[in-house]
Order: sequence, then C-alpha cells, then structure tokens
Amino acid sequence: WHTARNEMAILSTYLSGVEKHIDLETGERTSKSRPIMCASDFEGYGDMKHLRHGQQPEGVTYIHDMPTLNPFWAAGFSF
Repeated sequence: WHTARNEMAILSTYLSGVEKHIDLETGERTSKSRPIMCASDFEGYGDMKHLRHGQQPEGVTYIHDMPTLNPFWAAGFSF
C-alpha cells in the first residue's frame, strides 16, 4: 500500500492467462499489459443480486511503476 499512498489499500487483480504473459522456464513476466476492471454494475434480483465487472481488452497501460487505483475488489487474487 506504500506505493498507492493509501493505508487502506488492498492489492487485488484478475489474473491474465499465462500464454504470452509469463516465460514458463524462468517465471519472468513477458508482457507489460494488465487487466482493468470497468463497466461495473449490479446484476440479478433479490438475494441473487451481485456486482459484475467488465474487462477492457488487455494492452500496454498508460500508468507505469504504480498501482492502478480502483474502487472494487477483484475476487481473482487478493493479498
């Protein structure tokens, strides 16, 4: 949270597939793209109502060397 400058921050993301993103031999990142949650809205009715996020096509981001702040918590991976 130090880089986000927010002591309440939770690091959270939807994971990309490994194809074309990770060198399977070295474990090093080979892509500079990352998923971005967008077009969030509630779906369903009553007890089944839930928040669903769309996702932009992955591409090289305009923000570098810092987290992308987002008001939502991704269920894919958090720590």
